[in-house]
Amino acid sequence: MFFSQPVTPQRFATIDRQQRVLRRQDGVSILGVLVLLALLSFFLTVTIRLLPAWMEGRSVKTAINAVAEASSAQNSLRDVTKRVQNNFNTNRIEAIKPRDVKVYRDEGKIIIDANYEKRTPLFKGVDAVLMFTDNVVVID
Repeated sequence: MFFSQPVTPQRFATIDRQQRVLRRQDGVSILGVLVLLALLSFFLTVTIRLLPAWMEGRSVKTAINAVAEASSAQNSLRDVTKRVQNNFNTNRIEAIKPRDVKVYRDEGKIIIDANYEKRTPLFKGVDAVLMFTDNVVVID
């Protein structure tokens, strides 16, 4: 048999209050759903617009590191510059031109400097500027 507590006026008031609270908690309102969708669409749009530029920046960094690993301090600046151009052409990098990459010698070390900015439109009249600073030192 099922034994329960006797229903007293205080217990009845507690049960009634709990049922009223549960009836009010039906879920998310339409306004809440719209706000969530607006935030989600904003962050998704920003991600979709910025991801290609960021990925190409990673490709530039990888290409410069590959040239630095394949080079030595005894190589001429022209050879290193030619390797940078070939690597950019092979990887189809278009964010920065090979002529904009500075290759110079400092204290016997070759430095490959690829600092650039990429402007990406986000919304009407709003652009994002991504700044990439990739410096690699070739040491023997």
